Amino acid sequence: MDHYHYLNSLPLFGSQGGYKPGLSRIAKILFYLGNPEQNLKVIHLAGTNGKGSTAATLANIYQSAGYKVGLYTSPHFFNFNERIKLNGKAVTSSELKELLPQVKAAALKAHQADGLAAASFFEIVTALALLVFKHHDLDLVVLETGLGGRLDATNIIKNPLLSIITTISLEHTAILGDSIAQVASEKAGIIKYNVPVLTAVTQKAALEVIKRKAALEKANLIILDQEYKEIVSDSSFEDNLLYLTKQNDQKYCYKLSLLGRHQARNTALALRAVQELNQKYPVREDQISDALTKIYWPGRMQKISDRPTVILDAAHNPAAFQELVNNLTPELAKFKRTHFIFSILRDKNLTDILEIIAPLKNKVKFHLAENLSFRTVKTEVLSSAFAENGFSYRSYQNLSQAAAVVAKESQKEDLIIAAGSFNTVFEVGINFFENNIS
Repeated sequence: MDHYHYLNSLPLFGSQGGYKPGLSRIAKILFYLGNPEQNLKVIHLAGTNGKGSTAATLANIYQSAGYKVGLYTSPHFFNFNERIKLNGKAVTSSELKELLPQVKAAALKAHQADGLAAASFFEIVTALALLVFKHHDLDLVVLETGLGGRLDATNIIKNPLLSIITTISLEHTAILGDSIAQVASEKAGIIKYNVPVLTAVTQKAALEVIKRKAALEKANLIILDQEYKEIVSDSSFEDNLLYLTKQNDQKYCYKLSLLGRHQARNTALALRAVQELNQKYPVREDQISDALTKIYWPGRMQKISDRPTVILDAAHNPAAFQELVNNLTPELAKFKRTHFIFSILRDKNLTDILEIIAPLKNKVKFHLAENLSFRTVKTEVLSSAFAENGFSYRSYQNLSQAAAVVAKESQKEDLIIAAGSFNTVFEVGINFFENNIS
């Protein structure tokens, strides 16, 4: 069996049958696999933004301390194997080839013998990840939800070491609800009985939901902003320094490899998680400092070139675009011109995103195109929306064309930003490397 062919045949999110909420299918699949999840030591993360970066930070810290760590995240950036990592390295194709037939057989049995709906791509991959992790006798597994929390396939984990809810904002409203409180209720579904929960959420309505759920589950709730007096980032497109002040006035300074002011809170969240688990999994301060300078997390405020400066950022919803604008605005004066390559998926709130990037209208040249995803917004739709909102722009048939033109026209003193989706930044990044901008 060609395992990639099988995986590519499964319905993806956004296509018919690509999203199937509920735990009955994943539970039955794992049952037929011998319940590989049951003895894993899991840190479980949910949230609208920041969960991937926080998960990667946690995994790197524990790896630096000598622990064997599994990391499950989505989507992948370069290739599928990146979704399942073992001590920072993507699972091998040979291991996938060995284990995926077992997952496929279990899913088929659940479908045919038990009458359950056929499993989605994410359910198959989650079962595969848990089976891989079981085979490696890991000390810790860092597990990121796919969508929501309560009905997400990863929520099959019944007794994690720690639950983390990063941020909450409106996204996938048709699925998660059209209010902050409703979205919070879905994310709070990962809170388990007597398991501590840590959150960086700030909105009052969302926090109230999380507090109620934590109280119901007798889960100790740790709120990030009650743990630190100050969480400050001194970030540019050159480096990022994090300054933390605890409630007891202890001060810390860390150099971060991840760029962007928003990484301050993500990192602080990871550090508080490490503190919470320190009795079971001790980590030294020098191991933490070392790990924070070596985190590689592609497509998240990632600089791939200096002259011109090229930044790839997979901002794909209003909250993430707000962070991008916050990081971009103070940097613009350093560059001769700024080019912004933009492509987005159709289930995103384009109206709100245009409102957020409106302050850049007279400072940035926009380049609009379609990405390769079947969910891409067509160029003519983007052009119409940008025109109606008073933006100046150029349109292209595809991102390859946009990237090639921008690469040819850019000067060494320019800044190039690509954002809108993981598809966008991957395609643009590959094209820049092919055009020898690196």
